[in-house]
Amino acid sequence: MVFVRTNPFQLDQPQYRNSVVVPLARPTDDTREIAQAAAQGLQAIFLAGYRYQKAGVMLLDLSADSNRQLSLDETPQSDYDRQRSQRLMVTVDKLNRELGRDAVRLGLPRQGNAWALRCNRRTPRYTTRWEELVRVKS
Repeated sequence: MVFVRTNPFQLDQPQYRNSVVVPLARPTDDTREIAQAAAQGLQAIFLAGYRYQKAGVMLLDLSADSNRQLSLDETPQSDYDRQRSQRLMVTVDKLNRELGRDAVRLGLPRQGNAWALRCNRRTPRYTTRWEELVRVKS
């Protein structure tokens, strides 16, 4: 599911909110297919001229690969393509583990872009990030 919305508290601005569920052709854990579906959903609901406050992607109906059920109308994928996709995703995960988080990314901007995420009002993440732990010296 892909969603967008404007700020509901700015009543002087035009308001818009919408969402769309983009069904995948088959169950997948391939980041490329998920990103392609998200881009397709955004194209379907995006309208120019609005000041968007929030946009996002939610993944629905998740299940383990071992519980995968085939359906009659499922788009066939060859064993070679499935194994190739799995090898690619395993390699990306391995590189990110060894070289650091987000060392290999899929079509995302690099840090420091003018339109990168701003986190001025973000709460501290010292419970989940080692580099943000409070350091005390005596």
